[in-house]
Amino acid sequence: MTLITSTSFDHLTSEQLYKVLKLRQDVFIIEQDCIYEDIDNLDQQSIHLLLMDGEKLAAYSRIVPADVKYSEPSIGRIISSSDYRRKGLGREIVQHSLNFLRDRGESVARIEAQAHLQDFYSSFGFEPEGEIYDLDGIPHIEMLIHL
Repeated sequence: MTLITSTSFDHLTSEQLYKVLKLRQDVFIIEQDCIYEDIDNLDQQSIHLLLMDGEKLAAYSRIVPADVKYSEPSIGRIISSSDYRRKGLGREIVQHSLNFLRDRGESVARIEAQAHLQDFYSSFGFEPEGEIYDLDGIPHIEMLIHL
């Protein structure tokens, strides 16, 4: 596996961007049967982490800078391809995201987690903030980690 880190949206190639949007569509919209606005005008301001297996996008996350979506930087769109599930890549992409933030001197990060993944994110040190709420028909909870 090769991790490709782009410091900005502008550094993604058109092929990488296509793979990212295709994977997000396949999982978040089609697989989870959830019609929502994935293209939300945050990608252009975000840092994109791609975990590649040769030419295939195996896992992905984006980091939205502080004061764009939340007052803290946030990690979102955390995803692994169905071909790579149960191989630890979800854990790997979250760890890469946290390391990326730590390397840049960030002290805290927020996620908007699907509620059924709360234990997964807690294993990294994320703590729930507030109550579970509905977001596009899927229960979510905000979680915070001190880095």
